[in-house]
Amino acid sequence: MEQRQQYGSKLIGFLLTLAGGLLWAIGGACGQRIFELYHVSSDWLVPIRLLISSAILLSFSFYKYGTQQVLQVFSHRKDRKDLILFSLLGAGASQYTYYTCIQYSNAAFATVISYMFPVLILLYGVVLTKRLPKPYELVSVLLVTAGAFICTTHLELGVLSVSPIAIFFGLLAAATSAYNTIKPQGLLRTYPLMAIMGLSMGISGIVLTILCRPWRNPVHLSFELILLMSVIIIGGTIFAFCFFQAGVRIVGGLVGGILAAVEPVGAVVIAVLFLGVAFTSEDLIGFLLILSTIPIIALGQYKEEKKQGSPEASSEEALSK
Repeated sequence: MEQRQQYGSKLIGFLLTLAGGLLWAIGGACGQRIFELYHVSSDWLVPIRLLISSAILLSFSFYKYGTQQVLQVFSHRKDRKDLILFSLLGAGASQYTYYTCIQYSNAAFATVISYMFPVLILLYGVVLTKRLPKPYELVSVLLVTAGAFICTTHLELGVLSVSPIAIFFGLLAAATSAYNTIKPQGLLRTYPLMAIMGLSMGISGIVLTILCRPWRNPVHLSFELILLMSVIIIGGTIFAFCFFQAGVRIVGGLVGGILAAVEPVGAVVIAVLFLGVAFTSEDLIGFLLILSTIPIIALGQYKEEKKQGSPEASSEEALSK
């Protein structure tokens, strides 16, 4: 009976993580559409997205949990520090870098490049534990490096197929996504998920609003813009973040990152079918090389678990401290 309940819990975690990844892909596609039609930048889109999402999440959290429980995180110095770090380097930075990469390239490229983050989590574990990388870790790093190289150069040395600024923000998106996956787990085990997500989005939204000043970019409101922003805020932010973090809390950060592979796959399909993005054979080869790390990491982690229990626990717990 207990084993059946554990299996059911894992299955829910898998489904939540997959749903979060798919919703992120849809949100990224809507963001690209807004950039193309309304000529706004991530300086406008991201702060507004975070602030509105925060207002919705905190309103629900205050209603469900009460003011004291929602704000309890601020009464503990370490948790307060972790929340601020997660807000700025995780929730805020991951969204700003991701949408800025979309702005200078497209949703599919930004999603696939940022999806290097499971490999970054692996590398962090290697450095943290001061050990030599295992064969599957080395293969994953080499495949991601080769895939990123092919995507960005199309095998023409000295020539970039996408702008350097798009590559820069794509790599930053990968790094901040790794941090965003691991860092909040300690907070989410202690406090309500929606409260932490609402507070982190609120803090990062306020900081980005001050830095980016979105009011400098006047936008003509239309029904389509409101609809696209609603999909980004409700589906691509609130449900995507909450589903993904809830799933990661069950299955773990590295497994969660692997399961979220539905995001880059979904982003490529949406870009081809609905956004009219054309990919070269080099693009597709690069994407496949990056995504091929998913089963390699999964198989390697499975073998490690069979030998000595979960190997990701120590690195995840250390990073979340």
